[in-house]
This record gives sequence, C-alpha cells and structure tokens, in this order.
Amino acid sequence: MGGTGRSGSTLLARILDRVDGVFAAGELRYVWQRGVLEDRLCGCGEPFSSCPFWTEVMDRAFGGRNQVDAQQVIADQRALTRLRQVPRILTTGGRAAPGDYLRTLSALYRAVADVSGCELVVDSSKLPSYGFVLAQVPDLDVRFVHLVRDPRGTAYSWSRTKAQPDGDRDMQRMSVLKSSSLWLAWNASAPALFPDPSRYCMIRYEDLVARPRDFVDQILDFAGHTGNGTPFVGERTVSLERSHTVAGNPNRLESGRVELREDHAWTTALGRSRRALVTAVTTPLLGRFDYPRVVKHGPLRDLTVPQ
Repeated sequence: MGGTGRSGSTLLARILDRVDGVFAAGELRYVWQRGVLEDRLCGCGEPFSSCPFWTEVMDRAFGGRNQVDAQQVIADQRALTRLRQVPRILTTGGRAAPGDYLRTLSALYRAVADVSGCELVVDSSKLPSYGFVLAQVPDLDVRFVHLVRDPRGTAYSWSRTKAQPDGDRDMQRMSVLKSSSLWLAWNASAPALFPDPSRYCMIRYEDLVARPRDFVDQILDFAGHTGNGTPFVGERTVSLERSHTVAGNPNRLESGRVELREDHAWTTALGRSRRALVTAVTTPLLGRFDYPRVVKHGPLRDLTVPQ
C-alpha cells in the first residue's frame, strides 16, 4: 500500500487486518530502524524485542534479530528507494538491488506470512519506490494499492503535532511546502512505477470513507483474496483490534469501534494562504485525481475512537 503519509493507510490496513487470511504488518520498511535498532512498540503494545510474534518472525527468517545486519539493510534500502532514484528507475530501471538485500526481504516476508498463517500480507510502507524494489523479489506476488488523499488534508495533518506512544518524541512534522511537494512527486511516480493494471489499483481516501464496504471488497478482489470475515458492524462502522504492526499512526495502538467519516478540519484550520500554497504546488495532479482547485469550507468532523 503506497502513496504519501497521512493519507489513511494505517486505518485501511487495520480494517483489512480483520478479514480472515489477511495480516497487516504495518510499515515493514521501518522494521530494521524502528524495530530491530530502536526497539519501539509493536501495535500489540509490547516493545519489538519482547513481542512474541516478531521474535518468532526474526527467529524463522534469520535465526534471531541480532543475526541480521540491520544497518546494512537500511543502507541498501535508502540507496534504492530515495526520491532522487525515481527518474533513474523510470528511464533505466534504476540500480540493481543487491542479491543479499532481496534475499533478506524474501526471508522477512515469508516468515511474516508463515507466523501469521495468512496468505495476504498488507504492508503500508507507502513509498512507491520501495514497492517497486519489493516487486523484484522473485518469490513474492506484489500488488500495489495507491491510496490518495486531498493534498490539503495531508498537508494539514503533516503540520499538526502528534505524540508518539513509545517515547518523548513526536511524529515527524513537515511544512506545507515540503509535504505538498512530496505529495506531487510520489503520487505522480506511483502509477508510472506500476504500469501493469493487474498490479496497480488507485483508491481515494475520500471515496474509501464514503463507501468503505465497497472499496474494501474492491481491494480484496484486486489482491485475489477470497477470505471471509469482516470488520464492519455497521454501514460505516468498524470494530478494530490491536495487531502486530510495525510503525504507523499511533492509533494502531487503540482498539474499539470506529465510525468512518471524512475529516474536514483542514478546510478551515489550514488557513487560506497555506491552502492556496498547497493548491498551487499540487495543481498538476489535482484534476487527475478529481480534486477541485477551489475548496468550500466543510463541517468540522473527524475520525474518533470511543473510549
């Protein structure tokens, strides 16, 4: 699952996780930094090193988390997936991924599938370039769900302070100029990196929250998954549970019923000048994803998790 951050990928992954035979692993590209090296919290609430699920995954894949050179994996990953690599990928196919790196990815994803007992693993790493590299692993069937959200909504989300549950640090913040520039770059590159329509599916966040059942079914069909089970307890209400997710929005540590509603807070809270800046930067792609240039103020609504 890819696109840009703050587009609802954690929520979508958690919904899919409740379907039989589907396991949402979180943002697996961060497993080396935030899991192995920093020992941050798994979505189950335990530190990565203490989580029985990830302990078994690392044991099966590598003989233990200390038996894999996480620093080298991170270095290989950054060299292959940085934004500046995208033009080279599109023109020449990019740098060849080291064989050791591809074998490491294969072992990791195979172990996740084996330990979870699920045939479909949802990875919400987001970077289209990471998905492109992942598709080079010979024994993985990779399909890319491109999740897009109105850039003004993502810009507002990136500008807000959000506390991390596993330390005194907050989630990363970005200026509206940087977040809108990345929105433009990554959302333009995603369909180009996955030209095969059988491997690429685009979903708008706004459509997902408006008709969640329809779009969850569409995603499962695209992935070739026929498992039973559903998280829906109402037309737009889902019952979510904690799972073994790596990284992602802090709400992955919450559980309970969630009513899916579009967040319109940004239409007033972002401010006219910042909204105009984001619109100007992202104008080349607004029409492509059916977003208007002029946005009317909407009611102040948000996603909530009842306590």
